[in-house]
Amino acid sequence: MAARSGSRIVVGLAVAVAAVTARAGAGAARRTQITVWAAPAPAGGAFGGLAYGGSAPTTGAMITEQRELEVAGGELRLAGVAATVDPASVQLRDVTDPGALVTEQRFVPGAATPTEILARHTGDPITVVTPKGEVTGALRSVDDQVLVIEVGAGDQRHLQLMRRDSYVQDIRLPASVASDRPSLVWRIQTAKPGKHAVELSYRADGMSWAADYLAVLDDAGRALDFSAWATIKNATGASYDGAELTLVSGAMVPVGAARAAPPARFVVPAQVRIGHGESVQVELMARRVAARARSVITYEAMPDPSPAFQANPGADCNQFNGGGPASGRAEIAVEIDLPANAVLPDGKVRLFQRRAGRIELMTEDPLRASAGVARIRIASDADIAGERHAVTCNYDERAHTIQEAVELKIENKARQAADVIVREYLWRWPVWHLEAEDHKGVRAGPQIQEYRVRVPGNGKQVVTYTAVYTW
Repeated sequence: MAARSGSRIVVGLAVAVAAVTARAGAGAARRTQITVWAAPAPAGGAFGGLAYGGSAPTTGAMITEQRELEVAGGELRLAGVAATVDPASVQLRDVTDPGALVTEQRFVPGAATPTEILARHTGDPITVVTPKGEVTGALRSVDDQVLVIEVGAGDQRHLQLMRRDSYVQDIRLPASVASDRPSLVWRIQTAKPGKHAVELSYRADGMSWAADYLAVLDDAGRALDFSAWATIKNATGASYDGAELTLVSGAMVPVGAARAAPPARFVVPAQVRIGHGESVQVELMARRVAARARSVITYEAMPDPSPAFQANPGADCNQFNGGGPASGRAEIAVEIDLPANAVLPDGKVRLFQRRAGRIELMTEDPLRASAGVARIRIASDADIAGERHAVTCNYDERAHTIQEAVELKIENKARQAADVIVREYLWRWPVWHLEAEDHKGVRAGPQIQEYRVRVPGNGKQVVTYTAVYTW
């Protein structure tokens, strides 16, 4: 199943690339496509974070622009790219002349101050307006206090120093190709000078997104209004009009991870303008109004250590192999069904409740979500406790596998029976599958398995499973 799923992803990507190529060749319309990764988790998370074998998540954005540009004098220039561009990631494809040869590529940083803008025109003719009239010459040097202008010709040529604080009233610059915006410049050999349709892609830092959720319970606690938003922040130094956005949630799949769940992708249906320094919100899904809410109990036997094991597997079988009652956490939560088995990304949810005509804040917590379900914590539950331990753990260094059998004992101290959702973290490595389980579970995340069990009053319930990790 996993291999076939991977094939569908590859085929879909090939079709998408072919479609983009056809559109780029068919016309010169400007088009911008941006894939943005979610904001990285804070460093130093549970169990050591990056300091103990974890890997930094992919961040930033992959930007693809289709433009029509002029090739003049063997040079192609594109101004207004991201100031945070990774030059090594730049890819240029000439649609008009596929045989064109790029011999040189340069990234020219933007100029943010008046002095930086003027410095771009060193050597160019400029006109300086002073109280005594205009002075025209070549700009030779500039700093925050003084301009140095070369004036005259022949034996009359000399340098004139002008103080910028009071003497210089205005400066007229030439209409040259120098730009104060970050630019990419290529030297290109082509048999077709003139306008060219090109496709440019590059990776840039400074753009991220995070999910935010808002939930409002009615007075009776039986119905919930629920909305899901993605907040995109742009600190790349560039603005993008009419961008086609794809938002990616979760870590990238390690090489060879055929069975690992790929990152979730959310395609924003409408084009979006993302200005530099702006935060833009778009809906992740249509708002749910008066959705039926049900009360549930969740139990986690241990905090999630998986972020620390994305670069190297947790091959130490003595690590986190047990969890007593003090390490577990039981919570009362409210959950609603989502349409079409939608899966929402991690994010903060703010839960309010209407009470006697007023809206009061109840909690602010991470959203718990799985396929088709959104779950919101309300309070701790003291009646449910549990224990977790590894029954067996076998590490095969030659086969690059770990086989681990886990047993969880859930105890209900209340008199009435309780339906409990047991959340288990398959933390050792992103590539895993279950070899056996005594209760039918569902995958609630890339490294999360959930079991719904009924625990009798003043009784216990046991959940067992065997996981196999492969790398």
